[in-house]
Amino acid sequence: MAVDGVSMVRRAEKADHRTATEVLLRSRHASIPAIPPLVHSDEEVKRHFVGTVMPSAEVWVAEVDETVTGVLVLNGNWIEQLYVDPDWTNQGLGAALVERAKAERPEALDLWTFKSNQGAQRFYERHDFRAVGGTDGDNEEGEPDIHYRWTR
Repeated sequence: MAVDGVSMVRRAEKADHRTATEVLLRSRHASIPAIPPLVHSDEEVKRHFVGTVMPSAEVWVAEVDETVTGVLVLNGNWIEQLYVDPDWTNQGLGAALVERAKAERPEALDLWTFKSNQGAQRFYERHDFRAVGGTDGDNEEGEPDIHYRWTR
């Protein structure tokens, strides 16, 4: 999917580590109060993303004009992270990343989103994800969340 014909989704490379982490952090910070603040410092998040997430999961990026504007982390059938730079929301990048996830995992996908994040809930439901469970806060942030699943 393209934003004005200039976007692409591709596998992240080592050179994308820093910019992908910056997109994640900008998105997380801009999403407060719809989602709770991070429980780790920005530096801890950067170290974890570069040292643990990038080497152990499938990381995809969305680019516009060769600038990373979105990040998708797939681990097995789980979308563990999906973030779009706040300057690029509502431009189809999140949809392009979800479509890439569906192409990579054509049978089923699972994810968690906070109950407080109604925008994310609407987004995933528009992309045919259905709520299949949830918790009262069984996560680092201690906040209620919803388990969503997409099946072909």
